[in-house]
Amino acid sequence: MSANTPEKEPDGIFLFFRNLLTPEKATVVIPCYNEEKTVGQVVLECLRSYLVSEVIVVDDGSTDGSAEAARQNGAHVIAHGRNKGKGAAIMAGARAAKNDALVFIDADLEDFSKDTVEKLVLPLINRECRICKSTFNRLGGRITDFTAKPLLKHIFSELELGQPLSGQFAIRKKLLFSLDVDADWGVDIAIMLSALKAGEKIVEVNIGELKHKHREHASVIKTAEEVSRTILQQAGFLARKHKLIAFDFDGTLVEGRSIDLIARRFGFMKQLAALRSRFLRGEISEKKLSESIAQALGGVNIADFEEAAGKVKKRKFAGETVNYLKRMGYKVVLVSYAFDKIINSVFKPQLFDAILCPELEVAENTITGVISIPRYRSSRRLFHKGKALRALMRRFSARPGQTIAVGNSSGDKEMFKAAGLSLAFSTRSLRFADERIKSLPEILIIAS
Repeated sequence: MSANTPEKEPDGIFLFFRNLLTPEKATVVIPCYNEEKTVGQVVLECLRSYLVSEVIVVDDGSTDGSAEAARQNGAHVIAHGRNKGKGAAIMAGARAAKNDALVFIDADLEDFSKDTVEKLVLPLINRECRICKSTFNRLGGRITDFTAKPLLKHIFSELELGQPLSGQFAIRKKLLFSLDVDADWGVDIAIMLSALKAGEKIVEVNIGELKHKHREHASVIKTAEEVSRTILQQAGFLARKHKLIAFDFDGTLVEGRSIDLIARRFGFMKQLAALRSRFLRGEISEKKLSESIAQALGGVNIADFEEAAGKVKKRKFAGETVNYLKRMGYKVVLVSYAFDKIINSVFKPQLFDAILCPELEVAENTITGVISIPRYRSSRRLFHKGKALRALMRRFSARPGQTIAVGNSSGDKEMFKAAGLSLAFSTRSLRFADERIKSLPEILIIAS
């Protein structure tokens, strides 16, 4: 047969027996944004496949006639009122699909063939794998060659895919719902890398030639940024799920109680012990306890105080952990009952994105004995750490599920409750926290 001879359609009897012998069908999901010129033909071609029983087009806030073009050609259309991103479109289509075998196809393809769908889904139907990725007969695009492949070569060298960013792939619905999926152009590589880390076998099939419409330079730049970020997030170099990490100070970032070292240096250890006994017996409030400690420091030269406070012992890798979290893109805050002049003598203030703690007043280089306390009132504690953390969450636009709290005692209970995930050093505080950690670097693993 010559190259120009059209492919002969199979006759009716052949189709009948082929359909009979292939009981499992697939759902094709087509994320779409302003693709009215091509989406209808893509839908028609998908519906020609004997392996496809439904086509879902997720119209992601299009302003043209994409939805109508898809609907007129036989697709079930899910319409987003606004553009939510490709990841959101993929998940919306998957949730609506009746079949477990899902095939994802881009809406802007030209000269598209149903063979692409069949090549992608057959490895799933034949139980060869649960995820199948496409490769095609052309050199990778600008983003693939100049962004994705160089990063993947160094970070995920075990992922050997010809076209890692291709939007044409097939996957089992259950597997998809178990993976981390981004709501932007990083979604395709996020699915591949998340499946790879889960130990999935990824099959790659050649689908021949693939022709997308030309994209503007600005759009390509944005996609490259999102793909780069996704790869670094999947590798644990950038923040992904969590955004905000809140630390306690005493017993968390430093060993023991910092005020003990100060009390020994300036000779009021017995007075401190007596005040603590009165507090434990309920004779004075925690506010009165802190105010009395501040009064005992009245008249101390601030330079002498800061020199003494600078000797408070940091927990191992404390500074390194906070610095690395910040490089990963997390906002790192401190919520503590320790005095600000102690905290700022141990760590540089700029290390944290925010610090909420009682502040010692200084006048003419001398501690006055007066403190100002954060305004988050508590009936029992010095101030309400939970309210303080929620204020910081609003400030940095972080939801509870995006927030981690790290502490070491019952004094952090309110902060633990405000966060979506709480980590404690002390086994005694595990009544209030979700997990126990033994070292600060563990947070890097948990957060990523």
